[in-house]
Amino acid sequence: MKALAIDTSNHYLSLALSCHSQVWEYHEEVGQRHTEVILPQIQHLLNEANLSIGELDTIIYAQGPGTFTGLRVGASIAKGLALPFNIPLIAIPTLDAIAAQFNESSIWVATDARMKQVYWRHYMTQSHQLVPQGNIQVGFPNKIPDVNDKAIGVGNGFAVYQEHFPKNFLASLARIEPEAKPKGSAYLALAKSNAYPKISAEKADLLYIRNHVALTLEEQKKCRL
Repeated sequence: MKALAIDTSNHYLSLALSCHSQVWEYHEEVGQRHTEVILPQIQHLLNEANLSIGELDTIIYAQGPGTFTGLRVGASIAKGLALPFNIPLIAIPTLDAIAAQFNESSIWVATDARMKQVYWRHYMTQSHQLVPQGNIQVGFPNKIPDVNDKAIGVGNGFAVYQEHFPKNFLASLARIEPEAKPKGSAYLALAKSNAYPKISAEKADLLYIRNHVALTLEEQKKCRL
């Protein structure tokens, strides 16, 4: 499979290009310079693989959640590259791409959602396949459900809001990997699982989870509790 994966959901730019059994990657912190860096780096990967955009079988992009501007940059680039060549797209949630980097049987992903909240989702690994347990949620860390198994916790939500998670929840975790971020190579691996449908560029969408970006007075009070 000739595939390009794009993630601009955070302050890193993560790209990966696969051609048959080879993979070329770019994963660097770029801050808010995604629009400056992304196209030159995509072209660099294509040159390394001796491919053109038109030869790609699919383009995978980060569906969300993540930073509003970052997600829009990635989706726009994916659609802009795909449309002229009628290349199908695959949209994959960012939390899935974080969880896919670990082989443990039980994985809790929590990422910073701002406003003292986290995006979170629980995953199980069965027969080397990642199985999401329910939908991605957003909320205050102290509302996360109890864990009954020796899971691991991954994602920057554990670094930013560690003191706000229930103590029993943290104590039940086998370990925490707070530096884990979505990576292009993880998107490539997930796309190969056929768990995510191919869509046309016209139908590409984003997964924001939360519809508002400012706390109400009542929510601000809860933050101070």
